[in-house]
Amino acid sequence: MGRRAWAGRHPARAIEERGFRKARAKLLDRWHHKNAGTPETHEAHRQRRAGAIARLHASGYLSDDELAWSQEIAAAAERIMAVANVRTCSLEARIDDARHDHAFHEALGAVWSEMAYSRWRAQIGAGATMLLDVIVHDVGLVRAAAAHGMHVRRARKMLVDGLHLWARIHMHVRRDVSEADVAAAQAGLF
Repeated sequence: MGRRAWAGRHPARAIEERGFRKARAKLLDRWHHKNAGTPETHEAHRQRRAGAIARLHASGYLSDDELAWSQEIAAAAERIMAVANVRTCSLEARIDDARHDHAFHEALGAVWSEMAYSRWRAQIGAGATMLLDVIVHDVGLVRAAAAHGMHVRRARKMLVDGLHLWARIHMHVRRDVSEADVAAAQAGLF
């Protein structure tokens, strides 16, 4: 802008506008390589806060194993919730009688996870909703504890105990349910 364009404006406002333009130029420069989305969207995702479980792990409260177990629980819960949402009415789209070895092993892992999840939920009991709020719905531990009327120390202990319970249950399910059991159950479906 020329000298005349700034005439009559408050000097602080002019400096503020120049600062905004420089910040906008930096933002555009930082995200110029992205083809989809606005620079503001990419910036918001970059500055997004880590999840509740990730923060507990970063603070050293949860071990690497406990972090992995929480991710297994979240994946199993999301898989079960996704199945509950019917997306198609065609049964042909859901049943594939061709056996692919890698798909069978993926299905075996899914069976183990879903069985472990069902047993885990049953054994956790009343505390399951608080744990699922933290693990699956990404509610902070302090907020989840307050929402469920318990002290934060109790909620932390329940979380750690619940994660260790998951590991034990998952190990037992893997030991008890073999590939032959799953193959026999699938053969009964066809």
